[in-house]
Amino acid sequence: MWPHRAPPMSVAATHPITRTEAVAATLTIAFVAAILWCWLLDLAGLAFTPARMLVLTLVSSAAAGWHLWRASRPGSTGDAVGYAVVVTAALGWLLWLAWPSLLPIGGGDLTHHLLLVDYLERHWRLVHDPSVEAYLGEMVHYTPGVHLLIALAGRWFSSDGLHMTHAVVALSLALKAGFVYVIACRLLADAPWRWLLALAAPLLLLIPSVYTLEGFLRESFLAQVMSELFAGAMWWALVAWEEVDRPLVAMAVFAVAACGAFLTWPVWIGPPCVALGLLLLVHRSMPLAQRIRHGLVATLPLAIVGGIYLLGRAQMLGMSGAAGAVLRPTIRQVGPELLVLAAAGLVMALLPVHAPSRPASSSTLRRRLRPTLVLLAGIGLQAGVLALQALAQHNATAYMTFKTLYLAPYPLAVLALVPLSLLLAWLRGNGAGHRRAWIAATAAVLLVAAAGTDAVLRIRAIRRTPPSVTEAVWQAGVWAREHLPRGCIAYLVPDDDTAYWLHLAVLRNPRMSERSADLDTYL
Repeated sequence: MWPHRAPPMSVAATHPITRTEAVAATLTIAFVAAILWCWLLDLAGLAFTPARMLVLTLVSSAAAGWHLWRASRPGSTGDAVGYAVVVTAALGWLLWLAWPSLLPIGGGDLTHHLLLVDYLERHWRLVHDPSVEAYLGEMVHYTPGVHLLIALAGRWFSSDGLHMTHAVVALSLALKAGFVYVIACRLLADAPWRWLLALAAPLLLLIPSVYTLEGFLRESFLAQVMSELFAGAMWWALVAWEEVDRPLVAMAVFAVAACGAFLTWPVWIGPPCVALGLLLLVHRSMPLAQRIRHGLVATLPLAIVGGIYLLGRAQMLGMSGAAGAVLRPTIRQVGPELLVLAAAGLVMALLPVHAPSRPASSSTLRRRLRPTLVLLAGIGLQAGVLALQALAQHNATAYMTFKTLYLAPYPLAVLALVPLSLLLAWLRGNGAGHRRAWIAATAAVLLVAAAGTDAVLRIRAIRRTPPSVTEAVWQAGVWAREHLPRGCIAYLVPDDDTAYWLHLAVLRNPRMSERSADLDTYL
């Protein structure tokens, strides 16, 4: 694929898990471990108190990290530095947006999520009492993964869930960008300047910011954003499984991440599981019995966790037919530059495009891109099935269909690196002196410059706006709740989201009541 001396076949056949990838997977497993232990303790009738959970989470994630570290090999220093830059830069910027209070800055679904966080902080048990539905509404049926992490982090850091919400979800978003980076590094395994070129993938995610950022910063899709981290880990596991010398380790990471995705926002288990099935089907170089064994390792834990969790929670199955306002994609929202680069990458992946001195580069490219391509196919398949369901149910909003598309920018960003990397190879090899090579290079530079400018403009549009959740209103509301009859408190605030949050999440008034249903309540 890239013009340089090919290593021996025995070396080129596998690319072991790097230490950077092991760190990325371990951090994600720590998130999932906390969620799984909470669910298991609750299943056993025990409270998941913060002290108990801290010990269990640290021990289990350390054990998983040790196994991953032993299965990994040192990678390049550039890869490690690039990963650290991506994660710290993303986290630092997201925390800066909420500084100094670090309170949530979004609106939308925020109040509903904070209701469940508040309940978990007060009981350290999942919701089992049907009467609580009068206060929590549909949140009694909601998968609690992100809410458990927020509530626990609040106690672990001597704070509370409200003040840790932004930081916890921001960290998940930063780690997700890190996964996009390490996946890009694996795609560009033999490329010159690999770590530098791979940085373009998380930067390209800034173009469709309405999907990658505003779902968190404006709409407060907290569970969806957290679950995207676990879907990213599942995607990485599929990418690694194609090449590593210990593929069962990758399948184990897939299994853990799938459980985390299910217990946080189960919509995201569909596309990676479809991708897994397609990969197992087409991976003919592996014996059938071995493929079946790997598939069971990846999916059996999810089947057990999902089956047990759904017992008595049949209402969750109605989530696929939900209706509501949802962003509908346009070329402008996704970004024409990203779409052009990704489309070119798709064509180059499917057609026999060869680098000057590497006649086998086309098959190598297709093999490395195969997990990303089948993930896109899984996203399309799930969106199509949900669209048919919406049509059958006369659901004009097709809410979950368009929600599924929130996952698409991540594989598109990786796919967009293909034409850039091949162009670099062409210029570095025999085509560097050809006029057509320089014309292509000029066009690519202009396209990348346009993409970078577009990304900067979209990020600048995300400004630090006065949040609907403020420290002063929170302190006043807590005092009123503790000293006055909460159902008789009047208030005057400048924002509807502030009023909604104050009335329900701070004063703890029931959602299913005459006053809560009266829009004039929120002044």
